[in-house]
Amino acid sequence: MADKVFVKAMVFAPAPAVYRAMTTELSLSTWFAEHVDVRLDDGRFEFWGRHTPFGDVPRQTNVSAEPGGRLRFDWEMEGMSTAVEMSVRETAGGDTTVSVRHEPVPFWGFDRASMNDFWGIAVGNLANFTEGRTLAPRPDYTVPCEETAFATIVVDTSPEDVFSVLLDPAMIDKWLPSESVVEPWEGGRYEFGWDHGPMTVVGIEAPHRLAYTWHNDGWPDTLVSWELDEEPAEGTRISLRHSGFVDGRPSDGYQLGWQNLLINLQRMVEIGDRWQAPQWRHR
Repeated sequence: MADKVFVKAMVFAPAPAVYRAMTTELSLSTWFAEHVDVRLDDGRFEFWGRHTPFGDVPRQTNVSAEPGGRLRFDWEMEGMSTAVEMSVRETAGGDTTVSVRHEPVPFWGFDRASMNDFWGIAVGNLANFTEGRTLAPRPDYTVPCEETAFATIVVDTSPEDVFSVLLDPAMIDKWLPSESVVEPWEGGRYEFGWDHGPMTVVGIEAPHRLAYTWHNDGWPDTLVSWELDEEPAEGTRISLRHSGFVDGRPSDGYQLGWQNLLINLQRMVEIGDRWQAPQWRHR
């Protein structure tokens, strides 16, 4: 079985700068892949290494580019030929929309690593790179999944500001598409508008710690724990741990998913009212 992935996001930087960041080796090795070999005039756009799924060797072929606009290439994944198109378009206000289409991609199953999250993290880091913001850590696909998913990011604001966002349903619904309910006390509800069943606050210490249960039918409940630590001259480091995965249930899909969402949270807080939630489809 295979899926199609589409991700679209707003970048607050000029389109030529975004395209350069998307197609030059030095930039790509900073925000995208561990190893990069780019010679577009020769039809080469290769990336591989620990930050790339199936990244033991470069697997990109049939490269074509429209300077300043589009980049296309095939990417062999698990014996399947897949096609990627990345495009940039200038908006009327001088900003840029970035779009990625990738199809077909291997379907790795529920809770497994998702190419939607891979591209979400990539586009978020491309935006942060060109805007001069702190990058999110790039996933390491060579590390075996464990019983705890971990994601982190630095947000340029105080722990108090970040903590208030975690307790405000209206703000949660912007960076984590949902219809959330928050009762900010131990034993209170902390739920999203998905079919997750009961989720409960089990620890809260403003403005530094929040923990709540996470429920999926058919599995033991897991635990989501947030820690907010002030980073001198940088803002607030968010450390999120999603723990308690048992019976062979992998955590890697959650790790990618949370890292993707933390970039949304960071960008929403730092950019303010101009920020727009990325659009995505995964089917």
